[in-house]
Amino acid sequence: MKRIISGVFLFIIWNVSAQNPYFEISKQMEIFNDVLKKLATNYIDDINIGDMMQKNTKRMLNSLDRFTTFYDEQGIINQKMRQEGHFGGLGINIRYKDSIILVTDIYKNSPAAEKLKIGDEIMAIEDKKVSDLSSKVASNLLKGAAGSEVKLTIKRNGKTLTLKLKRADIKLDAVTGTYLDGDIGYIRFVKFNKLASNQVKKALFDLKNQGAKKLVIDVRGNPGGLLNEVIKIVNFFIPKGKVVVTTKGRFDKYNRTYMTRNPSIDEEIPIVILVNNHSASASEILSGSLQDYDRAVIIGDTTYGKGLVQRTYKLKYGTYMKQTISKYYIPSGRLIQKIDYWHRDKNGKPLLMRDNLPEKNYKTTNGRTVHNLGGVVPDIELKTEISESLIKDLINKGILFDYATWYYYTQPQPTKISDFKLTDKDFNNLIKFMNDRQLFPESDAEKILKKAKKNALKEQQDTSVIKAYEQLEKKYKQQNINILKKYKIYILSELSKDLVNRYFQKDGLIQYNVKHDPVIIKAKEVLNNPELYNKILRSE
Repeated sequence: MKRIISGVFLFIIWNVSAQNPYFEISKQMEIFNDVLKKLATNYIDDINIGDMMQKNTKRMLNSLDRFTTFYDEQGIINQKMRQEGHFGGLGINIRYKDSIILVTDIYKNSPAAEKLKIGDEIMAIEDKKVSDLSSKVASNLLKGAAGSEVKLTIKRNGKTLTLKLKRADIKLDAVTGTYLDGDIGYIRFVKFNKLASNQVKKALFDLKNQGAKKLVIDVRGNPGGLLNEVIKIVNFFIPKGKVVVTTKGRFDKYNRTYMTRNPSIDEEIPIVILVNNHSASASEILSGSLQDYDRAVIIGDTTYGKGLVQRTYKLKYGTYMKQTISKYYIPSGRLIQKIDYWHRDKNGKPLLMRDNLPEKNYKTTNGRTVHNLGGVVPDIELKTEISESLIKDLINKGILFDYATWYYYTQPQPTKISDFKLTDKDFNNLIKFMNDRQLFPESDAEKILKKAKKNALKEQQDTSVIKAYEQLEKKYKQQNINILKKYKIYILSELSKDLVNRYFQKDGLIQYNVKHDPVIIKAKEVLNNPELYNKILRSE
């Protein structure tokens, strides 16, 4: 009898655990609390419990998908600033490098625009050395209430300067510039915050009033943002009552169809939208929905493929969690999401969504076939991303940026944008700059070779062995130089953009790009050829 009762009891416990997830949560929390208490009271060294818990919480959430995450109080403040479109600060973009802060960009009409330059190295903030601060603390010290002062110690072109700057309310513009080239209006659009729809509408009306009869909308590098803003912007170009995007999740309460609510502004103006593989989320809804309605030609690289919807939940002690609750589907039925975080290979690497989707032909309003490969596949693909690791290192490690800083202070400044042009001499100077400062990134093979040569010298091996190593080093260096030469046009183009931004600021950079950027040039070619434009949007 006791065995029967015991068996029934175990079955009840198992059944509760299997059917009620809250039992498992409670069980695991008790175990976790016990582990934490034992660590706090018995571990050999002091433990920063708060820091350890936050790191583990973030790691746990990121194991689900990269967009489900945890925010402390400062993190949620930063997120709200990005959404609201303004913050108290100096108006600079920064990058941390070798225990200093590099000024990589400066906002127009900001306090920084008056006293700082791109390439300045911030060494101390209010007499606190940047090298003694975490990146998070240093970044927060630069921010502050509008009207408050901050003292910076900077290094500029080898000279140390102490500056006092008064913080201001910095507006994070969604539209960073417009330009009219003949009858083609160009809008550079970088984020979907609360300013986005109003700024895009103003830019559209301004360009049309100046004589724009065709339109280029550039969302390359735009990471997305607020869903309501993209719905309003799509509505500028298609009529009321059209589906823009549908969300589908595990629970019915998160399933929703979002439609245009207002009369359009212009349903006739020819549009080209420029995208790349850093155009994400709302940028993909904008380009994908207008593609589905045959309302715009899409040019560039396949977009990022961020089709997951998040909602932010308030937790205790001023913390928040942003959690993925559903997926985005654009009007043709295509899923934007590229990475399948819920199905993984034997090594734990996420698969691609398209590998688990049924084969299906997706059609636009005009009957064109569009692809469901994750992200938005452009109508005209122009690959601009370079996969060569040396070229990536040149940009990502700031080598090209450092050369631009050197160039800015050593070469004559152009008086007009039209006078500015880099030459083969400038390219050769870049190679010399990298050689003189030993800035060539090392491959794994070069690192092994360098270590082997060092050991050979230490062991005083035969000089012929050392010479063989040196010959190999020369060979690798020449290979690197050959790679740079292969991508010379791309390198000089990226360098030109950096320098034009320093000489002529954002307005000048947009003017320069409209004339020189190959993707924009292709967009103008399509818009200036109505037959080609209409052919692209017609059914095959």
